[in-house]
Amino acid sequence: MPRRALDASRGATDVSNTDMGGHGREQRTGGVEVRPQAPPVSVPPMSDFDDNLPIRRTFVDLHIGQLVGIFQIDRKQLSDTAQARSLSLDGMVGLVAVADGGKLSETAFNVWTLCSQMFDDHECPQSNRLDFNLSDYATRLWGKGGRSSSRRKRIVNALSELMRTRVVIVGIDPYTLEPAEGAVWELSLLEAAGVRSHVQQTMDQARLGDASAFGRLAALSSKAAGDETKATWSLVLPKWLADSVRRGHGVILDFDVQRALRGSAKHIWVQLESHGGWRPHQIARPTDEAHLAELVTELTQGVGQQVLPGDDEDTVEVQSLVIALDDDAYQAFGLCHANRKRDLHAACESILRHDRTYLRAEVVTSPYNKRRFELHLVRARGAFRHERTRLSMQSRARRALEDAAVTA
Repeated sequence: MPRRALDASRGATDVSNTDMGGHGREQRTGGVEVRPQAPPVSVPPMSDFDDNLPIRRTFVDLHIGQLVGIFQIDRKQLSDTAQARSLSLDGMVGLVAVADGGKLSETAFNVWTLCSQMFDDHECPQSNRLDFNLSDYATRLWGKGGRSSSRRKRIVNALSELMRTRVVIVGIDPYTLEPAEGAVWELSLLEAAGVRSHVQQTMDQARLGDASAFGRLAALSSKAAGDETKATWSLVLPKWLADSVRRGHGVILDFDVQRALRGSAKHIWVQLESHGGWRPHQIARPTDEAHLAELVTELTQGVGQQVLPGDDEDTVEVQSLVIALDDDAYQAFGLCHANRKRDLHAACESILRHDRTYLRAEVVTSPYNKRRFELHLVRARGAFRHERTRLSMQSRARRALEDAAVTA
């Protein structure tokens, strides 16, 4: 079980990153306007209830969660360079990042967030090194059918792209998290990765047709966690990322939802999960889904409106967020085309379908200007979130059974 409680799964701990790694330098930013952002505020932590949920999880640093656009999740044709902008917070312009040197695919994002979580599962060794079995890594990404050689090769390719890519973050000092106009920091996503020395010789023998070498490779398994010889690969996290994981300066993602979402829906979901502007509320425990929809709609209708249950009512915890849909918000979401409002609506429907902890995700007309729009969001928190997570698990299991019945 990870040592960090699920409190981190909906927000960051309030920490200083004075020991974060990275290399600062002034350089050109490809025409990107540089404006500083206020340091992110802490999202109210989740209540301790069940640290085992979500069962399958990944970890993403808060800054990269907001700048997830550097991973070309929503593109069919990958380019050598990608730009990303974070959502604004408290009226300040968001961070800007440029990824250069590698083509970061959706697989690269999944591999990267999983290695961060596995580093935490292994109690964050001071060496910043993680030893793992490639077949087990593939199984954690794709399930029991993920151990094929083609999928293991996809992991290796993703690791190579992560090592080649440099991310330039503009407008903030990663050491202090303070706005820093004109500051340009270059960070690596992965320090090193490769086949372990005791495995390389066996692999070379297998390539030459040595039958016994094939047997030894097949015997390598990650199930014996205490035996280092079972690990076939090693990777090293950069210092800034290792420190981020140690301090819980990020969010735990439900990997089942992460896998289920596609394209813009995944991009937007990661940004919402890592956003620092969620507001906590308590509402009366709903009697059914229709009652729940009525209660959560009231939360975002008025400015700062708080729904107060009666003293004798059973309550649940939720969080709300309202995002003004201006050009900067759409650009942060990666929606820069004519049909951006329609695509955002489709992404919201996908998030609601796959992540039952989200209770509302709706594009509505702004109360201040009928020609402008806002994104209204409400999600479950604390023990109520765990109840909704179980509903998501039940829904996925039911769909899997239905799919199996159709193919039978």
